[in-house]
Amino acid sequence: MCSTFWGNSPHGFSYRPSVGASGGLLTLWDTAEVEVWSSESFENVLWCHGIFVRSGEEFYIANVYAPCDLRAKQVLWDSLSAKIQALGSVRVCVCGDFNAVRCVDERRSANDGYRHSDHIPFNRFIDDNSLIDLPLCGRKYTWFKGDGRSMSRLDRFLLSGEWCLTWPNCTQVARMRGLSDHCPLVLAADEEDWGPRPLRMLKCWKDVPGYHLFVREKWNSFQIDGWGGFVLKEKFRWIKTALKDWHSSHTQNLPSRIESLKDRLAVFDEKGGEEALSESELAEFRGVSLDIHSLSRLNASICWQQSRSRWLKEGDANTKYFHSVLASRRRGNAISSLQVDGSMVEGVSSIRHAVFSHFASHFKAINVERPR
Repeated sequence: MCSTFWGNSPHGFSYRPSVGASGGLLTLWDTAEVEVWSSESFENVLWCHGIFVRSGEEFYIANVYAPCDLRAKQVLWDSLSAKIQALGSVRVCVCGDFNAVRCVDERRSANDGYRHSDHIPFNRFIDDNSLIDLPLCGRKYTWFKGDGRSMSRLDRFLLSGEWCLTWPNCTQVARMRGLSDHCPLVLAADEEDWGPRPLRMLKCWKDVPGYHLFVREKWNSFQIDGWGGFVLKEKFRWIKTALKDWHSSHTQNLPSRIESLKDRLAVFDEKGGEEALSESELAEFRGVSLDIHSLSRLNASICWQQSRSRWLKEGDANTKYFHSVLASRRRGNAISSLQVDGSMVEGVSSIRHAVFSHFASHFKAINVERPR
């Protein structure tokens, strides 16, 4: 059966037998891309632990088929929580048919007055384990009843923070369904090339020594002929290029520079514990301490401003939190698909063409007689 699904290419699989006509779980993988070290089968869930061959990243994947009964569902949430919390800070993906929605908007039925309360424990399970529910692209619902009036979003990928930090550009896409009443879901981590990104000036750059002098001297050094608006535009364009180079040389690789300074500080601490430091060593010791302080504040400020979060919410040096917020914003702002005239448009070139055509149709010049 697995060969029928996968074809003749090398593959591996793990499964949990069905009970009657439901409850069966099957996980397949490409053995050239994924090496599975172990698999565990529990009621309603199939765990796989392995590594991605090319990148060497270790992962855990839970294939879930939740029961419909509310009590049985709560037992499943509790067992999943115990497993996830026992694993600690690792890359975890919990995916499948959860038979639950997160809010009433994710369910539509013929009886609009009927609402389950299963979203409350389901949301609690997600929040307690700090799982990330990616935005669903392609379709609003993943399950459709045969009557054409009942539909829900029952299927999803839930990812740990470590998974999203490793692959911050993950997207979750619902494809068109066939004979099944469920839509197939795709979790993709491909980096699409949208072209050069615009330069974003960070307020904390001005705190780097020499910034104001650099900008003033560069601005005054530009010699451009033309009318005022053209000169201003060209100066902004040139100063942008100069600032990009300046930023690369002054604020890149801050974490590694901070670690190097900490190593140097540790050498002074160890030597100072055995003998008195010389005047030159004391001067260098004070300089290293000041550099660690200033670079750490600069690095935390950059992370904070890029994530647009409140500094005091999680603490100055919690860069892991800042990176997770920044990755979440990027996922939310990403355009993976557009619906144009009832059809789904995907891919960078197709989306660009659709956006261009949309605005071109709204900003066409109309030939009119203008007064002279």
